[in-house]
Amino acid sequence: MSKRVTSTWYNFWQTTLHKWNVFKYMVKYDWSLWARALLHDLSKYSKHEAPYFAHTIFRLKHATYGSPEYTELLKKIEPAIKHHYSVNRHHPEHFKNGIVGMNETDKVEMIADWLAAVKRVKNGDIYKSLEINQKRFGYTDEDKEFFLSIVKKLEGDIRSITAATRAAACSTEKREH
Repeated sequence: MSKRVTSTWYNFWQTTLHKWNVFKYMVKYDWSLWARALLHDLSKYSKHEAPYFAHTIFRLKHATYGSPEYTELLKKIEPAIKHHYSVNRHHPEHFKNGIVGMNETDKVEMIADWLAAVKRVKNGDIYKSLEINQKRFGYTDEDKEFFLSIVKKLEGDIRSITAATRAAACSTEKREH
């Protein structure tokens, strides 16, 4: 077998092995999100939270996030809220140092939670929530930009990523011909 054939196959094998390893890591990362999604807010079914949330769920739905009415309703269910934060990593309140203590998976789940939450309240708006929560949790503009990128991805703004991938593939094909 010629040296060229051997190096071609070796390159093919190494590239394939690399692609497989990247695939495994990406699936592992995605699986961590799947697992978190399945376990998300299970504590709300517990005896520590369910009775409180059941008592206020209808009123919370008609309150505007961040309003005095909303804040007052949360005070009424404070024991449930404290328990919820203590057992759920996707809340900044779970950590002594807030958002700084969160890992990327925590933050993705947090933004998914906020996106879902704005659908449950009167006048829900994720962009207003990001502004309110920046003041509430003291995160940086850089953090806010990261959160906005998650919002865009979760809301389905993947077209630009797909277009960039296609452009890169076309560019590679042109170089090969």
